[in-house]
Amino acid sequence: MMKAANIQWSDGVPFSEDFEDYYFSKLSGVSETRYVFLENSQLPQRWHALKQNHFSICETGFGTALNFLCTWQLWLQNSQPHQQLHFMSVEKHPIKISDLTKILATWPEFSALSEHLLAQYPPIVPGWHTLHFQPDPQRGTISLHLFFGDIESWLPQIQGPIDAWFLDGFAPAKNPHMWQDSLFLNMARLTRAHGTVATFSAASQIKNSLRAAGFSVQKTPGFAKKREMGYAVQTFSNGPQAPFYIDNKPWFASPPVVTSAPEEKTAIIIGGGISGCSSAHALAKRGWKVKLLEQHATLASEASGNTQGVLYAKLSTNLNPHSQFYLAGYLYSLNRLKAQLDRQHWDDCGVLQLAVSDKECARQQSFIKNNALGDIIVAVNRQQASEIAGIDIEYPGLFFKDGSWVYPKHWCAALVQHENIEVCYHTHIKTLEQTAEGAWQAQPSEGPPFTAKVAVVCSALQAVDFEMLSFLPLKGIPGQVSQVDAPQLTLNTILCGTNYVAPTLNGQLSFGATFRINSSDLSETEADHVKNLHNLQLSFPGVAQQLTGTEAISGRTSVRCSTQDYTPIAGPICDANKFKREFSELSKNKRWQFYKHAPFLKGLYVNLGHGSRGLTSAPICAELVASQINDEPLPMAKKLAQIVNPNRFLVKGLIK
Repeated sequence: MMKAANIQWSDGVPFSEDFEDYYFSKLSGVSETRYVFLENSQLPQRWHALKQNHFSICETGFGTALNFLCTWQLWLQNSQPHQQLHFMSVEKHPIKISDLTKILATWPEFSALSEHLLAQYPPIVPGWHTLHFQPDPQRGTISLHLFFGDIESWLPQIQGPIDAWFLDGFAPAKNPHMWQDSLFLNMARLTRAHGTVATFSAASQIKNSLRAAGFSVQKTPGFAKKREMGYAVQTFSNGPQAPFYIDNKPWFASPPVVTSAPEEKTAIIIGGGISGCSSAHALAKRGWKVKLLEQHATLASEASGNTQGVLYAKLSTNLNPHSQFYLAGYLYSLNRLKAQLDRQHWDDCGVLQLAVSDKECARQQSFIKNNALGDIIVAVNRQQASEIAGIDIEYPGLFFKDGSWVYPKHWCAALVQHENIEVCYHTHIKTLEQTAEGAWQAQPSEGPPFTAKVAVVCSALQAVDFEMLSFLPLKGIPGQVSQVDAPQLTLNTILCGTNYVAPTLNGQLSFGATFRINSSDLSETEADHVKNLHNLQLSFPGVAQQLTGTEAISGRTSVRCSTQDYTPIAGPICDANKFKREFSELSKNKRWQFYKHAPFLKGLYVNLGHGSRGLTSAPICAELVASQINDEPLPMAKKLAQIVNPNRFLVKGLIK
């Protein structure tokens, strides 16, 4: 169960009651951090000599964010546009934002950076939180990958490579659980060749463990009155010690790096919905020149085209990996909306997920009992739900405090407003092929082909028209949303039950949506309007009763692109024919040990199959794909990246 830090103050310095120690030096926490971690790791020199456009730091113990703020300030002084700093950190007992605000106020030199951090500081929810910052467009971006939870759960889920380690946290005597052998073994697995380790501690246990993991340990004078501190360098000349097949799943390993030359960073994105626009933005901010190819006259013309898409996450009672993925996506999308979109086009008015049946009521009660997510989700009774909604509600439910509606067209438009993105409308791609030189060539119905080093396919069901993607089990589920003019209607929050209804936008009430299973009909039908009105009356009578029944009704039908297992597809693509030949042993033994690379189609990626939850899953999948293309740390746990990996279907096909 997640527990926030228990902090007391002593002589103006925060003291941890959990570990019975101070968070930083009473003498000068800032000076200590700069000396022990920044200078010791020779960061400015290494950043100026960067061959790739990104650098990764891994920290054990986020604490008060002091190391992060000092590093961020130094990065702003020594980075170039389109360079990326990834700062990864773990915290077992996160500091509450009220306490963190008080702590950060003691360092006025970081006031501007602290303001940015506090604006995005995540709720105390277990798991991975990825935050992006670029307060100065003339300097590089910094991504904070913050994991709330136990270090033993965090370490195996990191995908390297790591350039520098900050071994912080409380001393071994105060926090022995952190300084286990697994820490150093994972460091050996993740650290880039000649990567460094800095730590305030000079304990012989730490030195010996670092040596055993393949690091060369050096003596360095300690800070202030401290005689010595730790510094180490990875001695493996070829990088991480662990082989690529360590998990016996080479199809989930990092694909080959496409290019590191800035002039060759070109990409084509096929499809201009929320997946395509998010993918284009994720690459553009990393310095890639992107052409976004959209077959229609406007962005978000198909499944992303509804006026009010709903952003929340229906989670399982045991918060299994699939629910963890959607929870991470939900929080990531909320964070991105706050940074990217004008409030006129979205509203975090909250979402009431109503228990419209006894079964759903029991499920929700079990969920609240099993999961401490009170910072973002609370259980409410009928009266509380009615007060939140501003109307009479018939059922209890779960309230997502920051659940939102968003107009996807406007979000897509905001995402592509980047100097590195060119949108090509009326561009229907007939074929996608890899050239002899390894580039990807997209041939439109008319005009010359588009060629780039990387192709990311985000074109929903049309993706399987490309031969190399035909193995993906995509399926379309049409559905219709209904709208009526109801300018006087009262509804303060989004309601979800067997269907959904959102507060009015520009005087119009949107509700629905239907599911036309095994249908290809895309017309607007009276039958679906009747069904939507019936469900509105059934689940949300307090809304339906405000309608006269004489309102003119209109609607919109689109096709949700889903998958065989109802989980999105995001990541690199393997050559299906080669895969079936080279991994045929899976058909006999699913635990067969493989000692070879998977046959990746270098430079080909997808971001597809989000169904009705694209606002929740597509943006974080776009960041995942961009991280894979650039060989950066992932924005989510490794196990979550694996459940959306497209090559899972090749494996399932052989195991059958």
